[in-house]
Amino acid sequence: MVMEDEQKIIGEIIAGHTRQYRILVERYQNPVFRVIIKIVGDAEDAKELTQDVFVKAFESIAQYKPEHKFFSWIYRIAINRALLFVKRKKNFMQIENVPDQFYQVPDQPFEQENRDHLLNGSINELGEHYKSVVLLKYYADLSYADIADTLGIPEKTVKSRLFDARKILKEKLSKTDFFSSVQTN
Repeated sequence: MVMEDEQKIIGEIIAGHTRQYRILVERYQNPVFRVIIKIVGDAEDAKELTQDVFVKAFESIAQYKPEHKFFSWIYRIAINRALLFVKRKKNFMQIENVPDQFYQVPDQPFEQENRDHLLNGSINELGEHYKSVVLLKYYADLSYADIADTLGIPEKTVKSRLFDARKILKEKLSKTDFFSSVQTN
């Protein structure tokens, strides 16, 4: 079982076998990067933050509580670091600053890139509570229970925030050509 395997690895790291940490880095580096890049929107910043997350986790490994899954613990660190980075850099793209012509391409099908931009911009405009549950659910593909564990909130709160976030996103995106561009098969 992965969790038992991780508990053993973490025990070995704490005991001084620090090379074992590489196993955890290799296992979680890509999922952590994917969550961070969705928050910060820049690959170079995401790479640096991913490294920072793993350094921070290594330095704090003795504080890890084995009743939680390791990925929940490291995702929480990743989200906190990424959100702090965004606050400091004020790197959110504001929808109202994007020219109207970007959204409306006359007589042309709406391209996937534009749809992704609209969706990502709308997600970035969400409050931190909504944004983190959306990212963990749809980009990290975590279950409600794992999101609750990662964020340290009840599962009912996760479901409620996701419901509210979807409603907000639908409202924001309905003011654009986002839904009319969805291909029906």
